[in-house]
Amino acid sequence: MPQRRLIVITGSSGVGKSTLAKALQEQLLPAQWLHFSVDSIFCCWPGSVVRRVDQLNDHAAVDARATVRAAYACAKTLLELGHRVVFDAVILSQNGAQGLLDAFDGFDPMIVTLTCSWEEIERRTRARGDRTLAEAEHGFRLAGGHLHAHCCIDTTTADAQQIAARLADAVQGRGG
Repeated sequence: MPQRRLIVITGSSGVGKSTLAKALQEQLLPAQWLHFSVDSIFCCWPGSVVRRVDQLNDHAAVDARATVRAAYACAKTLLELGHRVVFDAVILSQNGAQGLLDAFDGFDPMIVTLTCSWEEIERRTRARGDRTLAEAEHGFRLAGGHLHAHCCIDTTTADAQQIAARLADAVQGRGG
C-alpha cells in the first residue's frame, strides 16, 4: 500500500489547525511534509488588503473563491511533484467540502477535523489579535460536518504535541 502523502486538517478559525500542522510536521520527521493552506495564498496579498480583511472583516477587494482555488492548485502541484502536504482549511459549506475533495481527487487525503469550545476560540482569537471575533464566530457556526473525517479531535484542552504524535503514528501505520 502506498504511503499517504496528504493530510487535510479542517475546523473553524482558532481551533488549532496551523498549530497542529506544524507539530505534525515535526513528528513526521525525517520525512518532510510541507504545510500549506488558504492562508499561504492570503498572505501573498498586499499588507493593506490583509489588514482590511483581518481587522475590519472587509472582503471587498478579495475574490475568496479564486484564493481557495489557487491554494488548492498550489498544493495539488506540490503533491504531483512528489511532496507530502499537510493542508489546513476552514470548510464552511457542503459546496466548499466538495471543492476540496474535487481538488485533491486521487490523493486519498487523511481528513482530520478539529473542534473547540466557543469560549476557548474566543480566548485564542483575542490572544492572537490577528482576526476579529466576528470572523471567528462565523467560522464556529458554519464549519464542521461537511466532510467525512477519519478522525475528529476536540482541541479545547488537548495538547497539540500529543495529538500530533498520535496522528503521526496513524499516518505511518503504527496504530491509532
